[in-house]
Order: sequence, then C-alpha cells, then structure tokens
Amino acid sequence: MIFGDSVNIDFMAIAFAFAIPAAAAAISQGKAISAAWDGMARQPEVSDSIGGKLIIALAFPEALGIFGLLLAIMLMGKLS
Repeated sequence: MIFGDSVNIDFMAIAFAFAIPAAAAAISQGKAISAAWDGMARQPEVSDSIGGKLIIALAFPEALGIFGLLLAIMLMGKLS
C-alpha cells in the first residue's frame, strides 16, 4: 500500500470530495467579485445594479460548495 496501513483511502476521498468544490467555489466567487468591483470603478452610476446582481451571482458558486459538503457527509454516512 502506498500510504501505509494507518491511512484510510476512503477518508481521503471524502476530503477531496469536499475540498475540490470548495476551492472551485472560492475561486469563482473571487473572480466574480473582482469583475464587479472593476465594473463599479469604471461606471459608478450603475454600482447599485451591479451590486444587486452580484449577490444573486454569488449564490451559484456557494451552492457548489454546499453540494460538495453534502456529498462528503453522504460519503461519511456510507463508511460508518
């Protein structure tokens, strides 16, 4: 065994099942916020409109992170 007898591969799979969607959500939220702030800096008169749409747009990557968490919880339930 590559990792030795003390490491359970199932728990590593659970960690990756949560970590990958969480990282993807964080990166996409960062890009969305950066683009929104850039748009607000270029056109301050539409900052209210951009800010409102940003809140809605940030919900989608957040849902990806939550789905990853639910997947990890479901995988942990199968192990026990």
